[in-house]
Amino acid sequence: MPGKLAAALLCLAAAAAGGATLDRIVATVDERAITLTELDRAVLTGALAKEPEETDARFRERLLSEMIDEYLRYRDALRFLPIAPDPAQVDAAFDGLRRRLKQAGKDPEAEFRAAGMSDTEVRASLERQLVVSQYVRDRFAALSFVTPEDLDQEYAAVADAYRKTGRVPPPREGLEEELRDRVRDRRTAEEIDKWTKDLREKARITLLGPAAIDPNRKPTVISKSP
Repeated sequence: MPGKLAAALLCLAAAAAGGATLDRIVATVDERAITLTELDRAVLTGALAKEPEETDARFRERLLSEMIDEYLRYRDALRFLPIAPDPAQVDAAFDGLRRRLKQAGKDPEAEFRAAGMSDTEVRASLERQLVVSQYVRDRFAALSFVTPEDLDQEYAAVADAYRKTGRVPPPREGLEEELRDRVRDRRTAEEIDKWTKDLREKARITLLGPAAIDPNRKPTVISKSP
């Protein structure tokens, strides 16, 4: 068994022997364990949003998969010693999260407490996301070059989509920047998919338990002393 994961499991066993209530491990990525508590927290701070008609169980499964991908991308980004995000960026991300929670009719502070997270921990989670975002921008900066032919093809695709739904395509004039962004975004997404697929193929990933757990559940007790 890999050293770090073995040590972590030994610590869990020791805590269990002392009667402690332990977390549930829902997945491992190489020597990194992802716990149910981390999954619960990612529901709060993660970039994914629940889709309309999506069940809680399916959303948590999708979120767990994204957590695995995000960890692999973050670990890969650290190999190149990325510059830490500017504190102002972290502040903006933190304020944005608070606004989204308020718009959803939730109390941010209550949500943080329910997830067992301090403001510092929430900020640290957002900072990791910013590290990956900056690395992606730097890594795929070459994709920013868009030719006139690319714009022609993109507009043709947009116009075709309009016609298929019985609508009149918008005029090409004034759409240059939007078309340019669409080309860049699509290329970047394709490259991120390739990069993530390669990282997954090189990693040892194991799913160990259901991601969909009743949020009102009692903590899982692995073992109790008499």
